[in-house]
Amino acid sequence: MPVKLPEVYIGKNAVSELEKFITKQQYTAFTLVTDENEYEALGREVETAIRKIDRSLRTIVLPGNATPDETYLIQVLLEPDERRRVYLGVGSGTLTDIVRFCSHRAGMPFISLPTAASVDGFASTGCALTIQKYKQTIMAAAPVGIFADLDTLTHAPRPLIASGFGDMFGKYTALADWPISYHIAGEAFSQELADRSRRALQTCVDQVPVLHDQWETAMHKLMEGLVEEGICMLLQGNSRPASGAEHVISHYWEMKLAREDRPPVFHGAKVGLAAILVARYYELLRQISREEALERLQAARMPSAEDEVARIRSVFGPAAELILAVQQKALQQTPEQFARMCRKIGDSWELIQQFAATVPASAEIKDLLVKVGGATHPSQLGLTDTDVHEALEYGLYLRKYFTILNLGRILSIPKPEGVF
Repeated sequence: MPVKLPEVYIGKNAVSELEKFITKQQYTAFTLVTDENEYEALGREVETAIRKIDRSLRTIVLPGNATPDETYLIQVLLEPDERRRVYLGVGSGTLTDIVRFCSHRAGMPFISLPTAASVDGFASTGCALTIQKYKQTIMAAAPVGIFADLDTLTHAPRPLIASGFGDMFGKYTALADWPISYHIAGEAFSQELADRSRRALQTCVDQVPVLHDQWETAMHKLMEGLVEEGICMLLQGNSRPASGAEHVISHYWEMKLAREDRPPVFHGAKVGLAAILVARYYELLRQISREEALERLQAARMPSAEDEVARIRSVFGPAAELILAVQQKALQQTPEQFARMCRKIGDSWELIQQFAATVPASAEIKDLLVKVGGATHPSQLGLTDTDVHEALEYGLYLRKYFTILNLGRILSIPKPEGVF
């Protein structure tokens, strides 16, 4: 079945364009979901516009800065009444994920009204939720429309804008991981979508030198790039056109912060920082000749399933059973399958090096982040050296796809040091 793409508008007077869309679609009843900050930024204006065109509206203003966990999901899910209502999500990535999940479970469409160009998930089907302090991507539905008001985007807090750029810079490493996984692990891959994702990335990178002189244009282009990444994920049916090792590292940090009741950090800020680490991994990979790679592969040993299970349980505690379910196929790998994978790595070494060469040096990604005001040291995000080491060591368990973290483990590539 063909994928239905959302109606997308990025520009001035987005709320007026929303009114036209609502009239065209003949929607009559709505549930607006936002939080206290986003209500003031755009929610009140949307609320006024919906009432002006005489539509039934219920508004849910979540307290504080909402997080995508059980507490906030329940608050939205417990609010339905007798009418079937289209959901309006007014906010950044977190609000979009909450509304995406709740509208899907209610069997109703939703419309996204981003208040900041902060993440790449506005158009995708996956919602990043933290359930029982385990970060997971749950499939729901894409919005039927995205209406991003340019005036609102340009006045968004700078850390959110830096987060959007950080999420985009993570595509450098994701777009190397994905084809490597295709050649080594047989993962589904689309060159067309990889090319689209890379073009979106380049569009955003091109805004960095002109960011301060052409702020409004840069925000428009950043939002376009973020939405395009979401559409690539929507067309692929998963997050792979935009997500690799940098995202699993970010997810590990998010889970650890939640587990230890530490303050949350913007998704894209963590992804940008993780991209520096992963880029360094690729620098180390590029230093390995085929002859050395073959020697390392010859010495590689498959971890036992028993050791892996014990390791996951000791690290992840209450979330371990969920992670073990994700890793079920990997835990069932036979020695013959492991040996076959090692042969594929050796046979594909030139290709692997070609993909690795597309990743900029870690210093280049760090420089891009500095220019957009993003974090370039773990301490800026409240992260410790231990947090960094653990994410590099254990992040690979959080997703079933193959990344440089898996390849680095097989090849015994040392953890990146001295990156920050």
